[in-house]
Amino acid sequence: MAKYLVGCDIGTSGAKAVIADEEGRIYGSYYVEYPLYSPRAGWFEHNPNDYWEVFKKNMQSILKQSRVDPSEIVGVSVSACSPCCILVDREGNPLKNSPIWMDRRAQKECDFVRNYYDDDKIFEICANPLDPHSGAIKLLWEKNNNPELYKKAYKMLNPANFITMKLTGEFVTDYSNASLIGIFFDIVKREWRTDMIERLGIDAEKLTRLVPCHEIAGEVTKKASEECGLCPGTLVMAGSVDCNAAWLGNGATHPEDASFVMGTAGALGVVHKEPRFTKSLTTIIHTADSQTLYTTLAGTSSCGGLLRYLRDTFTERENEICNREGKDIYDIFSEEAASIPAGAEGLIVLPYLSGERTPLWNPNARGMVFGLSFSHKRGHWVRAMMEGAIYAIYHCLKIMQENHLPVSNPILVSEGGAKSELWRQIASDILNVDLNYMKEAKGAPMGNVINAGVGAGVFGSFDVAKTFIKVDKTHHPVPEQHAIYEEYYTIYRKLYEDIKSNYDILSRMRNG
Repeated sequence: MAKYLVGCDIGTSGAKAVIADEEGRIYGSYYVEYPLYSPRAGWFEHNPNDYWEVFKKNMQSILKQSRVDPSEIVGVSVSACSPCCILVDREGNPLKNSPIWMDRRAQKECDFVRNYYDDDKIFEICANPLDPHSGAIKLLWEKNNNPELYKKAYKMLNPANFITMKLTGEFVTDYSNASLIGIFFDIVKREWRTDMIERLGIDAEKLTRLVPCHEIAGEVTKKASEECGLCPGTLVMAGSVDCNAAWLGNGATHPEDASFVMGTAGALGVVHKEPRFTKSLTTIIHTADSQTLYTTLAGTSSCGGLLRYLRDTFTERENEICNREGKDIYDIFSEEAASIPAGAEGLIVLPYLSGERTPLWNPNARGMVFGLSFSHKRGHWVRAMMEGAIYAIYHCLKIMQENHLPVSNPILVSEGGAKSELWRQIASDILNVDLNYMKEAKGAPMGNVINAGVGAGVFGSFDVAKTFIKVDKTHHPVPEQHAIYEEYYTIYRKLYEDIKSNYDILSRMRNG
């Protein structure tokens, strides 16, 4: 009997899934978008029920498309955006919309934690900064602002663990998602720090059992089977963070392997084994060999999301026309930007539309367009947004290099923004590295296939990921272009330093 594996990734704006065999051949693939809510400036939420709805739609679609008998599926793994904060009751029902990784509302909770632990102590334990981004800070916010729901909550989950729970009835948190809960997760010992949890006044029982990413969390229940089409008894792995799964799908399994995911956010990850961590960047336990490996992450708040914002805000009608005619508005964006020279003829974008994570960790930061003139057309805006997103990653890469973190060359690039050949070349020129691109890369869903296969015993090791890689194009940096970008990058960095105090003033004015 053939053995098939299912991988699903639930991102910030949509969910995608694949079904593959043990040779890595894809038999079904599906993607569906779902809503992101922003009820106030700096607040970003999902309805957790949407995760389950899009997961079910993905399963039904890939099963129909592939014509694979569900009884031949031997393992499932799910990754998702993180950190979030889903409060559920004992039956696993969400109690409210959940703040997601982009959400910046919990600054007061960070100040509260600093009454007990300084930033250095927090970093020593979890290798991540104290910031509203972290799941633990989000949980504190819920306790302070929704006390009745907090008391009613049985567990806190991240989206990947939520789907695992819906499939199996088991409440677990994988090591990679625990990394981004942060604060009281000991990233070296891979355990909750109960002393810190109690001191901060959090109920420890609201946290779940910790497990490696490839560990079998449980089996698909009869109820879940009836809803999504998978067979009862199908093995379900603990799961992973979305960018980690994408890096695994890109073959990043060994120390120094690096992968750049150009999704809604930008995520450049470098694998390492030694527990040497870089301040101002993020550390996540890697999906591959999660008992031993880490990834240092340049995780910016905006990348592909910038062009989605442009699409949804300024070209909504044009996008509808494109959809009817079978065209892609993003292809049009790229064509227009390709006619504009490096540096967008003096137009610079600070891409902090939802604050910034690495390396600034400034929840009050916002986007800025500098140098705008009457001669700038839409192509300039697109190119400046593309360049701004990569400047933010370049800032992080420079910090990695300054801290002597070995980074392989070439770097494999994938996901939404990487579909644009222009954007890939811009990234190569700014970062001054070679970039490998796989046209048929399935990113995080394929990483989940590999995680499911290792957990189910189909694959002997995570190194199978490297056998699935087929590079379609390599981009080499053009020295003359890199020199131009270095000059613009210097202005980009100075702009932030010159105006950053105004972000706090603006935040106070905005919030009354």
